[in-house]
Amino acid sequence: MSSSLYVQLDMKSFCQEVGISPAYVIEIVEHGIVEPQGRTADEWLFDDRAPGIARRAAKLHHDLELEWEGVALALELLEEVQQLRGENAMLRQRLGRFRPS
Repeated sequence: MSSSLYVQLDMKSFCQEVGISPAYVIEIVEHGIVEPQGRTADEWLFDDRAPGIARRAAKLHHDLELEWEGVALALELLEEVQQLRGENAMLRQRLGRFRPS
């Protein structure tokens, strides 16, 4: 029987992991880019996917000089593209079974 390890980071650990300030984290959370558990910043706990998302958000914000609203939209669209590519690959694989060699 295998058990999966679920990692949660508090605000301080999250900031260190991602390399951003608490102010950036608050902005990212306020715009729904990452959604921690907990009511206040002092209580927030982030799951193991949040650091990667936050790094991408900070990179888009810095490199493309996007406002946080634009970052949130860009990340949503990138996720949708990734999902569609996965579905497309699966459908191509299924279609390949019906094509003659």
